[in-house]
Amino acid sequence: VNEGRCHKNTVAFQNNLTLSHTILKVHCKSRNDDLGDHFLRFHDVAYNFSFHDHFIQYTIFKCILWKGANLEYHKKFLGYEADKYKRCGALYLWEARDDAIYLSTKDEPIKLMYSWDKDLKF
Repeated sequence: VNEGRCHKNTVAFQNNLTLSHTILKVHCKSRNDDLGDHFLRFHDVAYNFSFHDHFIQYTIFKCILWKGANLEYHKKFLGYEADKYKRCGALYLWEARDDAIYLSTKDEPIKLMYSWDKDLKF
């Protein structure tokens, strides 16, 4: 697929922690790129990054989200996973809510994907 005609894919994260209004910490990395820590306040503009699917290697972005007064709630998951066919212009919008993490795409309405994990204190 010609990259000039193939628009980049975008992964975005939105802080919709409406009850707690806490900070959302986002960290994503692929095989080649570590995108570092990003901190979103409630209703900040979404943090996003864009990329082309790798032509040979399978493009995967692993992400961890944290929330809570002491970032005690977290979830590790695949924020993006390539298909067997190269994607062009895909949008993955991850929404952090108080109860869980939701995903919507250009083609799919929003759906619950992951519940939060909580640190165990000993």
